[in-house]
Amino acid sequence: MNIKKLLIIFSLLVGPVVTQPAFSADLECTIYVKSGGFEFGNGTNFCGGFDFSFGSSTSGNWEITNITKSIDYVNWIEGCSSGLSCSVTVRAYASNPAEVYIHYTDGSIEYLTGSMTYETGY
Repeated sequence: MNIKKLLIIFSLLVGPVVTQPAFSADLECTIYVKSGGFEFGNGTNFCGGFDFSFGSSTSGNWEITNITKSIDYVNWIEGCSSGLSCSVTVRAYASNPAEVYIHYTDGSIEYLTGSMTYETGY
């Protein structure tokens, strides 16, 4: 087989894979701490905060953003129960994870994960 035929076969096999749009959705968290506290990582998939309220929890939300393909359905494992966003209670000193599978209409599936942390007082 000559080089020209090899290049044609290679481009037919690899070309469709390379030209497919890459996954691009993002899982973003936002945490809201009490007055006088500080937050970090809002707008990313890992965020957290600290305040001196001595409470056991604060509020936050999860949101799937930057979606460029048509979605068939969303399957939340942890974090939300349905939809593309939700409000959550963020427990202090506990694991507050999120996991979601996005099923696109083209048959592809994307997995996103994230976590929120919260600390309060001493």
